[in-house]
Amino acid sequence: MAGKRMVAHIDEAPWRYGRTRNEGEEREETWRFFGDFEEGPWVSIIERPAGLLVKPHSHNADEFVYIIEGGFTLDDGRWCGPGTMLYFPANHLYGFRVGDDGVKWLMTRPNAVTGESQLDWVENKEANFEEWFADYRKRQAEAKQALALD
Repeated sequence: MAGKRMVAHIDEAPWRYGRTRNEGEEREETWRFFGDFEEGPWVSIIERPAGLLVKPHSHNADEFVYIIEGGFTLDDGRWCGPGTMLYFPANHLYGFRVGDDGVKWLMTRPNAVTGESQLDWVENKEANFEEWFADYRKRQAEAKQALALD
């Protein structure tokens, strides 16, 4: 991917899961992705609903976050609202609780993240998180079964 130019409007980015939120609707869990899955970079627009608790976790790639709307409180108690920029180095453990208005953020990762596969990124426009996760688990089981048969 090095040196390859990519250009797209956010409306052209595929949905990992979710749908466009209509005016007045509560925020849902949504995820749009732009980038090169195999090599990176990964650029995502993510929305999460109010009150969601994201338990401490880490990724094996650096992560940059810019809060667009709403916000969350980090596990150290710091509030991160619109305009907040965050950087989490690879393997840094962090968690957060989404605020009363939900949150929408831009996340970038300069490299692909191992531990996720192309199965994780099948487009599921209009699927909610629970539907996407059920489909994801089914695809994982089918992939494991296929490997066992080889």
